[in-house]
Amino acid sequence: MLLRPVMRSGRGMFRAERTMAHVVPPTRLTWKQLSPRPDAAKGIPCERSSHGISFIQNEAGSRLIVYGGENIARTSVDPSQALWAADVQGDSWSWRALSCDGPAPRVAHAQAAVGSSVYIFGGRCGIAMDEKPLNDLWVLDCHCEPGKESWSKVQLGAGSDDPPEPRSFHRMIAVSSDLYVFGGCGTSGRLADLHKFDTVKKTWHSLGKSNLLRGRGGPNLLHLKSDRLAVIAGFAGEETNDGHAYDLKKGAWETSALEGLTDLRPRSVCIPISLPGDKALIFGGEVNPSDLGHEGAGGFENDIAVLDGNTGALLSSISSSSGWPVERGWADGAAGEAVNGLTGRFYIFGGLTGDDQNPKRLNDLWQCDVE
Repeated sequence: MLLRPVMRSGRGMFRAERTMAHVVPPTRLTWKQLSPRPDAAKGIPCERSSHGISFIQNEAGSRLIVYGGENIARTSVDPSQALWAADVQGDSWSWRALSCDGPAPRVAHAQAAVGSSVYIFGGRCGIAMDEKPLNDLWVLDCHCEPGKESWSKVQLGAGSDDPPEPRSFHRMIAVSSDLYVFGGCGTSGRLADLHKFDTVKKTWHSLGKSNLLRGRGGPNLLHLKSDRLAVIAGFAGEETNDGHAYDLKKGAWETSALEGLTDLRPRSVCIPISLPGDKALIFGGEVNPSDLGHEGAGGFENDIAVLDGNTGALLSSISSSSGWPVERGWADGAAGEAVNGLTGRFYIFGGLTGDDQNPKRLNDLWQCDVE
């Protein structure tokens, strides 16, 4: 038995859902738009979509790293706009443009942080889907004090498998010191393969394809508390709401699909957030594809799907209210610092909103506290 949540305006407060197994506490979301002080020379990042964002916290301070993306459909941002940091001291944020030699600006790469290192993999530099796809892996060293970040191209270690084939609109997530890459759009079509990169040994390992999911771009990739990876939704010629899990302990795809996703509205190019508590989140995304493909803007959402952090099943869908970010897809987000009394905190930046007649790229930065 499942009691549906009662949706109310305001801060997204919901009744607890009750299942046969347990009672799930209500989810409360508090959004805050951040307005960092502009960089003295370059101001603020340009509007963009198909970019990446990562959160770094170490002895040098806390910062968000924004990399890549497009200000014009399928066209990489200017190199002077490619790499930014948003530094925070207390409640004060400031933008900082970074200018260090590194990878070519790109669209639709995947990005994840391991400790104080930000990794990017793949993406593309060309206009067409099969033009200049990439499968290079780079790391931005953020162990240093702000202003001394540096890029290096990762050189593979002994015993590595071949890197995954070139792709864009894929997903990458960090689990401990390992990176996992799933799906995306390759030169031969949409993909449903999973790969692991060991950042210590610097080795790639192919983990096989999902035999239950069609190849897809813009999927959600989440780390569940049950030490499984959950692939949920994405665009497979149509918006989807199916899911499949990979068991990290067993090193194998599960034999059956994820359950409990029937009521999730099909979508792609969302913002998936893995939280340390008993929930995971999916924010927004595209729910109706554009007739113009990536040249246009389809129908977008700004709701939040609350998932069971152990099983990946949908617990509730929280509709937007006043004070929320606008609808968007092709944005990115990152889980933030642990805060006492909160289930988690995450940040989102940029993305695409509007419609085919008036597509609009964004450069707004938001913080969301989850209770």
